[in-house]
Amino acid sequence: IPNVAVFVLDDAAAEACLEASGEVDGALACVRGDGRTALQKYAICLAFLALDLDVFWFDFDSVWLRSPEGLLARAWVQGRNAGGDPGRPPVVLSAVDFASVNCAMNAFFALRAGEEALRWLMALVHWIYKRPWVHDQAAFGLFLGVGPLIDQEPVPRPPPWRALDPEVFANAARFDGLGFSGAAEELALFHFFDGWNSNLPGNDVAMFMKPTYRGIDLFEGLYDEDSRAVLALVERSRLPASLELRDCSRVADMGLGVLAA
Repeated sequence: IPNVAVFVLDDAAAEACLEASGEVDGALACVRGDGRTALQKYAICLAFLALDLDVFWFDFDSVWLRSPEGLLARAWVQGRNAGGDPGRPPVVLSAVDFASVNCAMNAFFALRAGEEALRWLMALVHWIYKRPWVHDQAAFGLFLGVGPLIDQEPVPRPPPWRALDPEVFANAARFDGLGFSGAAEELALFHFFDGWNSNLPGNDVAMFMKPTYRGIDLFEGLYDEDSRAVLALVERSRLPASLELRDCSRVADMGLGVLAA
């Protein structure tokens, strides 16, 4: 996959990134950051948008199963053809829960370079900065027009956006509403939830987690050289197709400790 930038936050990560970059002849760039905040993924995306470059952000707890280039191009075309205002083609492609039509997630998303995406993301960063207690995923959905207001301050008009196909860009079935129903071989990206708010703290979220990958180190398993073993792990997240899809524009409680104003 060409043109990959890794946002590294400490010396060990920077050293590992530079070593990997040398192995792929410069196709991997290492961008150094400091600290650990909810704003950083948006800040680095803003930098690339300011350079008039399209961006696809994916959290580090993700594995590519095949090249995304043609699939992303197809996703933008499908987004334009999916209805809505033909004069406003989508500028955001977002991950969504498998069992939903619009429950946006910010583990991976694409942004189309341009003034609209740039202004939208700057407004989102400013809003989160003023409200550090709000979960950044709740803020991301709010700014896409999904979910209730957090307080009395209005938010900007959401940009046109579309969901990334969860049968191609999938989330592991670690929590309710996640997974996929098609063939694992058809997936391009698999986000497996490792780290804060996922599985490392354990006790903080254990009551919400499903046993699908309990006791399994997916960083080890999903980077195994045996492709059959990798697909077997991914297949654990394969579920029957949902008969009823959630609509997150019709909720009053985000389930994140934040209620509608």
